[in-house]
Amino acid sequence: MSEEIKPAEQARESRIPIDVSNLKCSYANVACVSANINEVYLTFGLNSDPFNPAPAEPVKLENRIIMTPDAAKRLCLNLNSALAAFEQRFGVIELDLQKRVRG
Repeated sequence: MSEEIKPAEQARESRIPIDVSNLKCSYANVACVSANINEVYLTFGLNSDPFNPAPAEPVKLENRIIMTPDAAKRLCLNLNSALAAFEQRFGVIELDLQKRVRG
């Protein structure tokens, strides 16, 4: 996690003032995306048993971010860039659970 850009560093890079006094952090291993003509909805949650295809407990959805389509597109571009850099440095991220468990 030491490799991530912290909000204060982002402010210096972009020259936009950033207030982190109310910043909240949470962990998610589940993300759902939906949209309508005006907004994109990102819903995040936690699957307490991510390696079980039929977990005993329900997935707990805890956070929803609603954004404009242009903000969502900028987020997508930034995520693609961050993941490409991650994979270049650490290797390909395997999405197939069976391959990941065997590896």
